[in-house]
Amino acid sequence: MNKLLNFFERIISLLMPEHCPFCTTVIERDELCCKSCLKSTPANGILQGVTGGYRCTSVHLYKGKLKRGMLRFKFKRKTQYSEQLAFFLYQNIERNYPDMVFDYITYVPMHEKSQRKRGFNQCELLAKDLSKLMHIPCRASLIKTKNTTPQHKLSRKKRRTNLKGAFKVIDKKAVCGKSILIIDDIVTTGSTLGECAKTLQKCKPAHICCATVLASGRIC
Repeated sequence: MNKLLNFFERIISLLMPEHCPFCTTVIERDELCCKSCLKSTPANGILQGVTGGYRCTSVHLYKGKLKRGMLRFKFKRKTQYSEQLAFFLYQNIERNYPDMVFDYITYVPMHEKSQRKRGFNQCELLAKDLSKLMHIPCRASLIKTKNTTPQHKLSRKKRRTNLKGAFKVIDKKAVCGKSILIIDDIVTTGSTLGECAKTLQKCKPAHICCATVLASGRIC
């Protein structure tokens, strides 16, 4: 039986090989990424703050192969990368939030029109895969009520005000007294995560922390 299973696994590997989420190099099925990209990932990630003073940890800077991989994930429908990226998130969260015990994971929501156009919310995919690794629930805590201009199309100054009042809490009782981890794909100015945290903060959670795969640079 084991020989038969190994045979089928080899056939699957040949027909549907795994690829590095950052540079698309073919990798073994049990590898997260290629050895070259793994070496370029900082051992301790990036720990900083976002608007409002909330802690945020990111795996790597938004540049090079990792930037190109994220763009493929978001805009080329490479949703299969989510599991691999979520594992990097998991490792980074374990290192940088050793003092935190989260009640649940949530994520930055997209406006329904934007999500319908893309077909998925990459932050939701990451949060759900991370939830499996951390063994804590993933919940949709916020909805985006305003169809704002995408942040990457705005100047740094305009990004800070573009999302003001754009989010709404779904269930206030589910937030009160809870320790919450908010997931985003990329942090730039910190205004998106900051606005999400600020909106949740009105419901008096115990703690709010943030985590992203990539960061455009140190924001504070």
